[in-house]
Amino acid sequence: MSRDEISPKDAKVVFEYDETAEKYDEGVKTYDSWLGVSLEGEYRNVVAELSIGSSQRILDVSTGTGAMIFRMREAHPNADPHFIGIDLSFGMLKVAQRKFVDAGIEAPLFHTKVNVLPFADDAFDVITCAGGINTFEDIPGSISEWVRTLKPNGTLLIVDEGLSPSARRTQRGLEIVNSNKLFGMWPPLEHMPPLVKNIALKWIARDTFYALRCQKLSDEELKAIYTDGSEEAQIRKDMLAKWR
Repeated sequence: MSRDEISPKDAKVVFEYDETAEKYDEGVKTYDSWLGVSLEGEYRNVVAELSIGSSQRILDVSTGTGAMIFRMREAHPNADPHFIGIDLSFGMLKVAQRKFVDAGIEAPLFHTKVNVLPFADDAFDVITCAGGINTFEDIPGSISEWVRTLKPNGTLLIVDEGLSPSARRTQRGLEIVNSNKLFGMWPPLEHMPPLVKNIALKWIARDTFYALRCQKLSDEELKAIYTDGSEEAQIRKDMLAKWR
């Protein structure tokens, strides 16, 4: 995609990532010392909970320098899935590509928007997005697009900055948010489309990041909603009609 296809708001963020791409991984380590955590370890623990097997197709949104793909490979060393990464920052993608070549990883990378994906419906078994969604211009549209490309019963995992409710009430929490407003963001629960189930939310990295996970409804579950005459099913049908 060309630069003129990127909105002014997104372009500002993309420029910042392009400028810092070569030193991005080093910069992330400042989070570790500041927050007293290991983000690599936290991400590895989160993706270890995913069910990842051979031949699965996994899309990593806002892949950046490829950190999440590396963590998934570490957490599931015996699996051999097919990874694809996308990002709006061409600079970050160049760094990811170089790292993948050095590590012998085959993972196609796409320079594309996160809310209009060049993939078919029901294309991926797992979709991850670790970092970035807090700065998206179109959060609900992006999540809906990811769910569209997720297979029935597939899993979506979103991780980003955001203090837990209890952490926000502490002096440490106030200092963190005052230093970086992104930590004041909330998990995008209100933007989850009605086509998902099993929504699970937890905080990681000493309550400074959220991890939001859900699955896409199966075809059987979706059919059951439309054949169910209950009031609850009707509410779900109305929500699905508005979403589509």
